[in-house]
Amino acid sequence: MFGQILVSGITAGAVYALVALGFVVLHRGTRVVHFGLGDQMTMSAYLVVIAQVFLDAPFAVAILFSLVLSAGFGVAIERGVMRPLRRAPLLVMVIATLAIGAALREGLRASMGPLPWPVPFLLTPAPFTLGGLVLVPANLAVVGVALAVMLSLFVALRFTRFGRAIVAVYENPTGAAIVGISVPSVHARLWGLSSVLAAIAGILVAPLITLSPDMGTIGIKGFAAAILGGFNSLPGAIAGGILLGIAETAAGVYVSTAMKDIISYALLIGCVLLLPQGLFGRAEPRKV
Repeated sequence: MFGQILVSGITAGAVYALVALGFVVLHRGTRVVHFGLGDQMTMSAYLVVIAQVFLDAPFAVAILFSLVLSAGFGVAIERGVMRPLRRAPLLVMVIATLAIGAALREGLRASMGPLPWPVPFLLTPAPFTLGGLVLVPANLAVVGVALAVMLSLFVALRFTRFGRAIVAVYENPTGAAIVGISVPSVHARLWGLSSVLAAIAGILVAPLITLSPDMGTIGIKGFAAAILGGFNSLPGAIAGGILLGIAETAAGVYVSTAMKDIISYALLIGCVLLLPQGLFGRAEPRKV
């Protein structure tokens, strides 16, 4: 039983971890929490459907179409909304991200309708048994793709010029600017990168649940995972996502299926009260 809980929990947790990475990647570089990220995730899944149904594109082309447009949309948000607000109070920026999310959600509801749309699985959803565990190839594909994306992100941050520029901005934006790094350009790319991470999460999870305009509520679970792991820790975002997925699944099995959603909010509140830095986060000194 516990092994099956782990398998199911890791599948959900991998998606939460991708969304959490989107939050953390963006926040560490810009100090902005993008509360519209979950709705961008939904939009990206709809873009796959639009490319397949209305443009008659193959599945792989539809995914590429979605990822490119999602990255461009993230950069457009930074250039068109967040950059003009860079001197505004933080609360104004938060409200702006909430407004972006609401506009996307209601725009999808108006254009695509409230009814669910089918999204094809990466692999067959037919289960098989291995070592007493019930495994689903489609779920294994979700975990595999998510892990590959996470590994690619860490390799890019460590070994590429763009990644090193991001790390420099993370550590000291002023110092990065002094040595010639364009901080506004890095911010725009971070918005694009965060949007791509959310897009991948949306494309992975859409076949497993109902693709509707309200699918973006998963963004709340990604936010909870980021808080749980530590909002300034990339490894913490992954650990927080996996732990949240397992905790949700265990609560659904041992307590009640209604607890699967409640556990996210309970962990979020408990972590904020008892462990503000998260499991892997660290306190950041601030000059006053």
